Amino acid sequence: MEFITEKEWKPAMIHVCDLVVAAEPMLTAMDTIIGDGDHGFGMRDGFRELRTVLMSREYTSLYELLRDSGIELVKNMGGASGVIFGTMFTGGYGVINGKDRIDADDLIEFFDEGSKTIMRRGRSEPGNKTMLDALVPAIEAMRLKRKETADIKEILAAAHEGAVRGMESTKSMIPRLGRSKNFRESAIGHADPGAMSVTIIFKGLSEGIEV
Repeated sequence: MEFITEKEWKPAMIHVCDLVVAAEPMLTAMDTIIGDGDHGFGMRDGFRELRTVLMSREYTSLYELLRDSGIELVKNMGGASGVIFGTMFTGGYGVINGKDRIDADDLIEFFDEGSKTIMRRGRSEPGNKTMLDALVPAIEAMRLKRKETADIKEILAAAHEGAVRGMESTKSMIPRLGRSKNFRESAIGHADPGAMSVTIIFKGLSEGIEV
């Protein structure tokens, strides 16, 4: 699959919502150890409401679908996580605005612009034990895979693999931002919940994109 439209993205995004909602107990347990314990609940609430919206609306463009996805996450997750994960789906939508379909290069640029917007808004960068430590490696993995293929499903599968590697790397990091920074060295050995959420999102996208 070298091109996708809203017709392919919508079922993939619904699958993402299902996976995130199902992961709430795991995400809550992770965040209870090195955070304030609300990450799982926030992700569940945001993606559950997003699923309802996606199931009830028809879209004529991928831009509209992604715009609504980001807005719903910000609105229903609340707090910093809502802004961050909402921005993951809105920070780069200028890349796809006005296009009837997008290819692998558009998709990579979309997520890359989203990650840069998150970094600017959060004044953060990879290495601080945050979701960026999974998102940025996911984008890097997409770029590497793009040298081999233009197939979007394969590139999203590579993104998931990259996100998992990035998430695993957070176990050795000392947190420097958010509530988890209060745990310092005691957070070593535990993965960042936000990074885990990114792996779930890319898993859902890679599995849910129809071939």
